[in-house]
Amino acid sequence: MRAVVIIIFVLLIIITIAGCGEDVPTILETLNVSDLQAREQVVGIGDTTTIEATVFYTGDPTVLMYTWSTTGGTIRGTGSKVTYQAPNTPGVYSISVKVTDGAISSGRTIELRVTQNPTTISLIIDQDTHFPAENIKDKLSYDVKITKLSGEKLMLHFEITQDKDQFDAFLSIEINGKSVLPEMAIGNEIPSTGKITIRDIDVSNVIKTLGRYTITFYIRPGNRVQNGWLLNEARLIGAEGSSDPQQ
Repeated sequence: MRAVVIIIFVLLIIITIAGCGEDVPTILETLNVSDLQAREQVVGIGDTTTIEATVFYTGDPTVLMYTWSTTGGTIRGTGSKVTYQAPNTPGVYSISVKVTDGAISSGRTIELRVTQNPTTISLIIDQDTHFPAENIKDKLSYDVKITKLSGEKLMLHFEITQDKDQFDAFLSIEINGKSVLPEMAIGNEIPSTGKITIRDIDVSNVIKTLGRYTITFYIRPGNRVQNGWLLNEARLIGAEGSSDPQQ
């Protein structure tokens, strides 16, 4: 009988000690889409603009997943910066982004006005062309003839997709042999810029007058793969003219 009492007493002590233990708090990361900005607030039908989300996150940003949506038009790209192409119908359209790490999420929405006429002139250099994947330093080069400048800041807009290549690459751009973009790592391996790289570069200090210019995009890939890298689009915003590929 005494042994039973002792056992019960010991069990009560164990239960009491266990009950006094403090719960280990669960640490949640902080996630907030603090801003969502478009390069232009008003665009013409069929025109494109860049939209970028500013995200505050206390965890590892590489785990974040971005979901973009719009009430009209098309969104191209992934990650925090995408390209929005306006529909062919004027109106006011919403663009939304939701960001999550799988446990918590945050979102934000903006509105853009689409007008009947383009608000800014632009010159399409090329669209949907793969780099040839023939040399250690691949290139796409264009003979661009500029017949009109808007008088405002001239921007070189481009979108490049990592297609079949599984390794990151290095991208650089020259205009008439002058560097306007030093080598930058692009791609989704590290990741550097993600699967799709979207940038706008001010080239007003290089293209100042009407005339002919040679614009060359160089890629130094980690692995030469056919259809490895795709130039989705390149255009000069603030100029009109023509563009022909060079051999």
